[in-house]
Amino acid sequence: MFATDSQTGELRVYSGVPGTWQTISERAAAFAVSGPDLYRLAQDHSAVHRWDRAAGTWNRVGGPAGRLYGGGAGLFATDPVDGRIFAYEGTGDVWSYAGTAGADFAVSNDHLYGLSPERSGVFRWSGKPGEWSAVGGPAGALFAGPSDLYATNETDGGLWRYRAGGWTRIGEAGAGFGAQEDRIYRLDKDRAAVWEWAGTDWRRIGGPVRSLVVAN
Repeated sequence: MFATDSQTGELRVYSGVPGTWQTISERAAAFAVSGPDLYRLAQDHSAVHRWDRAAGTWNRVGGPAGRLYGGGAGLFATDPVDGRIFAYEGTGDVWSYAGTAGADFAVSNDHLYGLSPERSGVFRWSGKPGEWSAVGGPAGALFAGPSDLYATNETDGGLWRYRAGGWTRIGEAGAGFGAQEDRIYRLDKDRAAVWEWAGTDWRRIGGPVRSLVVAN
């Protein structure tokens, strides 16, 4: 389990002993998890690093980046200038081109998804450079759980789930979302309540809060 300090922005890891946390990184522009690995984007966006748990050090694995996206399908980073997205090959400083710029991206256990720059369509990456297939229409934002993709619809104000080639409306859009296994979490637009959905009804589990972060 990882958490950032609300004052300093430092990243800390839970030791397993109640109340005991270890600082492992200074403030960064972003952190991302892909499989067993933890990555960070330097605060000035100048480099991507991977944490070496055994040595307790951070090793550079990439150059300048705009944003990081991590999940079971891999680690991805956008070019800070033109927004193109690249996939990390897993060793050294080797990245491969995945696609052009998008308004948003999301990573599930199996796929990288992207939202077109004008938010008119949702696409899934084939795994080959520049090859994407359409899986949905206009959306406001994307996020992914281990197996499913979720998108907000600015027209009807809904939250939609993509599964087995089809879309289903499962609730209302909000200010923040997260997924863990088959459970979905939503922060209301006014940030007054946090809701959980396990496949049937939504139930309030907390709030108000400023932001919502759910780790898979």
